[in-house]
Amino acid sequence: MTLLLTKRNGVDNMRKTACCLMVLVSCVMISVTRGNSRLKSDAIDAVKLTGNDIPEGFAYGKVPEPYKKTLKDNPWMMDRAAIKRLAGLVYPGGNYNSISDMHVSIIADKKTPYGDDIVCYVILFNGVKAAQDEIRKMTEFTGFNGDRVLLLTRDNLAVILMVDDVSNFYLIQELSRTIDERMKKL
Repeated sequence: MTLLLTKRNGVDNMRKTACCLMVLVSCVMISVTRGNSRLKSDAIDAVKLTGNDIPEGFAYGKVPEPYKKTLKDNPWMMDRAAIKRLAGLVYPGGNYNSISDMHVSIIADKKTPYGDDIVCYVILFNGVKAAQDEIRKMTEFTGFNGDRVLLLTRDNLAVILMVDDVSNFYLIQELSRTIDERMKKL
């Protein structure tokens, strides 16, 4: 009788252990899958600034003629040449080879239409590894410029908001809340 009870308890323990292992493996698989998700270029369209997002008294800025070789329009989904030319200027050490797509919106005070009072870059990286390396650089840049720059990230997507005048920082804080809500829906 004692031998039979011991065998039954052993089977129950094995079942419990197997069940726990299955739950643990499932949790790991879900987190690994989620952690390695790779957003596509349509994510940029989902989170980029729209005309309705522009703060009162501001408008999309005009691109001065000398810069139209690089920035062909505003807002604009950059071509490879523009990404190559600007990646290292958006944040120090920016690697254009890691960037799949990049969108820019330049917002200016209506009184100075050629200004760049607020700039928003939406950057989609080639993959999660590239994103991790580049986001590390962006985070460092943001840390040194915390009164002028905000960074939002999700998977292989990053949004950098920059403001020229510190007194307008609250504007990019408001824009970042809007963008963050959009990013949560991706």
